[in-house]
Amino acid sequence: MREWQHLSAGAAALLLLAGSAAAQHAVSARAGMINVAEGDVFFVDDRGAAPQRVEPRPNELVSMKDGQTLRTEEGRAEVLLTPGAFLRLGEASAVRLDSSRLSSVKLELLEGVALIDVVELLRENSILVRLAGAEVELEKAGLYRFDAAPPRVRVFSGQAEVRAAGQAQTLKGGRELRLEGAQWAVRKFDADKETDSLYRWSKRRSGYIAMANVSAARQAGAFWGASGFQGGTWLWNPYFGFATYVPWSDTVMSPFGYSYYTPRTVYQVYYPPRSAPSFGGGFDRGGPSFAGSMPARSAAPSYRPAAPVSASAPAAPAAGAGSVGSRGGGAAGGSVGGTGGVRAGSGGRGN
Repeated sequence: MREWQHLSAGAAALLLLAGSAAAQHAVSARAGMINVAEGDVFFVDDRGAAPQRVEPRPNELVSMKDGQTLRTEEGRAEVLLTPGAFLRLGEASAVRLDSSRLSSVKLELLEGVALIDVVELLRENSILVRLAGAEVELEKAGLYRFDAAPPRVRVFSGQAEVRAAGQAQTLKGGRELRLEGAQWAVRKFDADKETDSLYRWSKRRSGYIAMANVSAARQAGAFWGASGFQGGTWLWNPYFGFATYVPWSDTVMSPFGYSYYTPRTVYQVYYPPRSAPSFGGGFDRGGPSFAGSMPARSAAPSYRPAAPVSASAPAAPAAGAGSVGSRGGGAAGGSVGGTGGVRAGSGGRGN
């Protein structure tokens, strides 16, 4: 029989499913939890204290505090912002968390480069990034890049409002805003070609998190019931050693093309509809009727990244597919195709 233990860590409430469990239910009340830290990653405060190395232990929650800076040297880090939004920091970079409240997350890029991967942006949450005097508010799910030197904001997909030099303008996919002298200028860029090591690492991370979502969503459905689970939250998956995201009400697709399921829709992965002979024709649903009978919805986001993935990384599944694999974001496991409809992750708030 499964045993649940209630844990408390800072602003997070955690339920740990012991023994054969696949997921913890982590309801984060604040942004700033360190999901992954690779290499040389440090906390720095403004009081001149020595940098503190970030080395999360298994099943330990480590979070940034308001006013604290996260700095990398030869390392990279992934930070949870609002539910469904991941900040990924490249090498030789620094970001300060000014406000961790989910209704008004504010951070500033001080050095280097950062990517924000927004799978879903709930209506009550907001994310604002400061860069060289400009303020960038993310308005839709999508993929956003920030460079400190020279200052530049890129929107691979999604939409952001940028306020700089007393003016406000909207940036959409394939557009960038960069500081040229004393003026901010809007330019086009090729979202399929303008990639680098941080982009490729972020793509791999998105795939691993999607793998962890499959087992976490299934366990959540088994414990709370498919209709009783409150989505739009983080779930800690101890098999993988990091948190994944479970959407609000329906399957969503990340900017990198991976599917994130809810307890209600994850059965599409385990019990896909299949042809079967019957007197009335039609399909054998192959599993619980509520899963197989879900109506199909529009599939893919308009942006399709073309960057190659390393041999050890999971290949991006087709729309409607989910992946299951090994622990810890290492080598990818096999893919299991799902055939239900998918709601594109590039939609606006309240999806």
